[in-house]
Amino acid sequence: METIMVVFSATQISDKIVNYAIEMAIERKAKLIVLDVREANMSGKVSRIMEDVSFLGPKVLDQLREEIKEKRGEVILKTLDSIRQKAQKKGIETEFMVVKGPFIDNILRLAKEKQVSTIIAQKRLSPSLGEAPFEVIYVRDKDKKKEISP
Repeated sequence: METIMVVFSATQISDKIVNYAIEMAIERKAKLIVLDVREANMSGKVSRIMEDVSFLGPKVLDQLREEIKEKRGEVILKTLDSIRQKAQKKGIETEFMVVKGPFIDNILRLAKEKQVSTIIAQKRLSPSLGEAPFEVIYVRDKDKKKEISP
């Protein structure tokens, strides 16, 4: 069975990307893996930015850091559940993975481990997957274009 992986690292993943991945899984009779890559200590990075641009005491920053971590986790779980429900309605076998660490490294490692044939990701201003040993599809949410890398 072919395996398609859809990846994201934000608290939201566009419906366009989810629908595209589900339709491709139906067409190819493929399993769908949804991968959320969480950069380590994202809440700490956000609070450091706040520290640089405003005058907040350490107690307020610690509280902010914890709130960001908690809220981000809640939003991601809701997003994953929404994707699961859509895929189940279409009868698609799915697997959900949440990992922490470097975005590209985790995608490449897990794609190899899970024998993924196609990766679908939102096109952003971040590094690409380069010469990956599988099909990579970047979906641009706003301008409705897609790029396919062999």
